[in-house]
Amino acid sequence: MILKKEELNKINEINNFIIKYCKPHIDQYRNKMIFTDKRIQEIIEEEEDIEGIELYFPQEYEPLYIEPDDLIGLEEDIKSIEIVNNGFIKTKNSRYYIVNPNNEIDRFILDIHYDLNLETENYLLQLISESPIVGMAATHLGEFGDEWRTASQYFAIVIHYDDNPAILSEEEERKIIDSFIFEIADTTGIALNFSEIRNPTEDFYDVSRSLQEESVQSLRDLEPFNDGMSLFVSAIQINDPELKFLNFYKVLEHFSPIALNIEANELMRKKLDAPRINFENGDYIRSIFDLANSMSDKLNDIDLIIASFNKCFDFIGLFKKLPNSIQRQVKGQLKIQNLNYQTESDKINSAINTIAKIIVKTRNKVVHAKSNYKPEGNEVKLKDFKELNEFMKDASSQAIRWYARQPAHMKLDIIQ
Repeated sequence: MILKKEELNKINEINNFIIKYCKPHIDQYRNKMIFTDKRIQEIIEEEEDIEGIELYFPQEYEPLYIEPDDLIGLEEDIKSIEIVNNGFIKTKNSRYYIVNPNNEIDRFILDIHYDLNLETENYLLQLISESPIVGMAATHLGEFGDEWRTASQYFAIVIHYDDNPAILSEEEERKIIDSFIFEIADTTGIALNFSEIRNPTEDFYDVSRSLQEESVQSLRDLEPFNDGMSLFVSAIQINDPELKFLNFYKVLEHFSPIALNIEANELMRKKLDAPRINFENGDYIRSIFDLANSMSDKLNDIDLIIASFNKCFDFIGLFKKLPNSIQRQVKGQLKIQNLNYQTESDKINSAINTIAKIIVKTRNKVVHAKSNYKPEGNEVKLKDFKELNEFMKDASSQAIRWYARQPAHMKLDIIQ
């Protein structure tokens, strides 16, 4: 990029601010970050192509490399930096929330899939690393050490606002960030936690792992935040297969009252669609009470999960994700080769009932101490939990999105 004198002076001005803000830690790099008058004249006369500007922060293996236009574009943010706390940085146009994956392996994966972002009408959401703003904050706070870097040590979720009047409250921002974390977890299988800039005292060991290249889908549009997302992200973070299953189960359990309520409303609506003359019939009136009582009787673990299987996700589409042992059991009971969208509805219902019972029994096995639980034989074996959790993950994700589509009068805070 061919820079004019005004642009070179602007870069000097910005870098002088960074150096002053980060004193005394990067004062030693002043000669590398500031163009002298002689150097500026030389660049102009020779029309030198300046491809990038090097920014120096403590303990970095190499300087941050940023294009001149990008650095100049960050001027307002750099000069308005405000460290609200170690986990939250404000600037004029952006908000930086420090986040962290569970382990170093996940860090490596996120470094590969660095372009996770979503754009709306009023703001851009990004997961970033090696941010000059975060580097400035970490250096200003003095949170670095021999093996602990500044700019490249952290991930941040950034909300970039296009227009200042569109800036949201911190509470609203956190909900958006929570939704974004859910989308990242659903897309990559990596859960991010809110974190902070700090130099830990614990020893860290290098973690290495070969990763096969894989394409990660683009993030979908944000869903409005609901509590199922937090349960889902919690499940993604857990390594223990049984506890991971239990948290995914909680997602389905969370939305099952909505599914059951929809079923009850549909049955009652059909009942009330009868000719008005029936309303004077005592047996008919009693049948309405019987229907209401029967739906109340369904407020048990198995019927609630059955309702979620029927309403909250594409059971037929996810059937092949179940462990092979469960698939074989269901096909054997129904005497069918495959379960698909052409399968008779009564057989689909039988399959749902069978699998829901297996899921509930497995859940009971997990939540109860082994000394207090007597296995009944249908519980999922530990070796099958990996496949089971893939099914539960996709079912939970679909349930969360299904709930987001429900009208306001069907939301949990209304029906509870």
